[in-house]
Amino acid sequence: METQTTMAMAAAELRGAGFVALVNRAFKQPQQILEKENTIESVICYHFSTMSAVNHTWKRETFRSVLLHLYSEGCYTLLKSPDFIEVLANMSAFGKMMVRSVDSWKKESFVAEDQLRSFIKHCFTNYDVPQFMENAFGGENKVHMLWYIQLGRGDSVQKLSGFPVEFTKRMAHEFRNIKKALTIPRAIRMAQALGFNATNERAELIAWSALSESFDNEAFRTELVKFFAVAEGDMRLDLFQITLDYLFYMKAENDAFTMKGRTWDVLYVQALGWHRDMLKKKAAESNNQWKPAAIGNFCMEEDEARFVISQLTSSEALYDEGEEMEHCVADYVYQCSVGESAIFSLRKFTAGDTIYETLATIEVLPEEKEIVQAQAKYNDMISQEAHDVIVKWAQQEGIVFNLESYDAEPEPIPQPLPQVQQQVLVVQPREQQRPVENYEPYKPFNPYRGVNFSIEDVEIRYIIFFILKMVLLMAKCSRMH
Repeated sequence: METQTTMAMAAAELRGAGFVALVNRAFKQPQQILEKENTIESVICYHFSTMSAVNHTWKRETFRSVLLHLYSEGCYTLLKSPDFIEVLANMSAFGKMMVRSVDSWKKESFVAEDQLRSFIKHCFTNYDVPQFMENAFGGENKVHMLWYIQLGRGDSVQKLSGFPVEFTKRMAHEFRNIKKALTIPRAIRMAQALGFNATNERAELIAWSALSESFDNEAFRTELVKFFAVAEGDMRLDLFQITLDYLFYMKAENDAFTMKGRTWDVLYVQALGWHRDMLKKKAAESNNQWKPAAIGNFCMEEDEARFVISQLTSSEALYDEGEEMEHCVADYVYQCSVGESAIFSLRKFTAGDTIYETLATIEVLPEEKEIVQAQAKYNDMISQEAHDVIVKWAQQEGIVFNLESYDAEPEPIPQPLPQVQQQVLVVQPREQQRPVENYEPYKPFNPYRGVNFSIEDVEIRYIIFFILKMVLLMAKCSRMH
């Protein structure tokens, strides 16, 4: 928000630059190729240079009028922003389609963003236009700007020039009522999904997906929107994107491919398999190999099993390890190739079995000779069996290994000392409720902690009873004498 201080600073800066003279000078300059630098004068001159000084000169005239009027209204912070000046230049390109004169606009807010929003509405709208459409003037797509102007003069969404999707009346209604700050392509997809009976959550998922990146082959994209709008299943954006990539690939390979008879649960499994195959193929095509770190492999036999720890020295090997273990070790290609890390795989071969079992993926820092990670499948903690093998390997190679296993024996928990039998009556204190913020830090174990021996907490009746007993005892002793 503009404060009086920032307004004064902005005004002083623009006056110091001779803003009115600057605008008039830029307006009169011949059209030429200029580079946009990070100064107000450079930005204004650049935008004037993109407007013909011979044909359609009304664009230049509108731009000059806009700048000078906003300056006269005291919109100094707005005029200091290169991004906002670009919006004004884009608006000026449609100067002949304005429904009101520039000079009739009055500033009603001290916030630059609100001033700009109000000015756009003043110039182009007789009817309500969704607020997200205002972002069109901050982009480069002149068609999107035209859509704003057409909606502002009362045209229906279904009749917008060059609109890429065939909208139903319901979709058009949903488009006009979108309140979220979306780009125009995402808003189109969201309205389309809502028109196909998607929930708001599902429609937003579709809007943020790759379906909004293009309107090429729109018939197939519309088929996908219609399918996923009501498809049953829990969809995460990452899985949804992979599935869309798979479907685009299948359509490119076979133009007859359709969504008929398909389900989400089957599709995303197929997509994940395809995605893994593509990554593996890519890794094989650009297989990156590196020199092994100066750490030896390991082999030991125990009962009917043989345990092998071997270093992985190629991107393909890392990919295979990550695919089998369901973790992201394939992301360590760069670290391994430059010698920052070394990745080892611990595998168990059992007599009679034709396949091995991978027990752990191990990361070692070669310079420090220290194991910093040892992960089982799904990034789980390693088993005690794997832990014991790694310990022996680490001892052989002089590697530091301080990680714990999943099923290691837990350290025994110290038990409290037994309570001392007391011959006197001890009254336990009333339990007190304490707020969480006053929680006391850990203190060494004390079997008597929490017991209050203060006589103030002993009930009065026990004191009276003790005194009476002493009086009777003294009276008895006096009779004996």
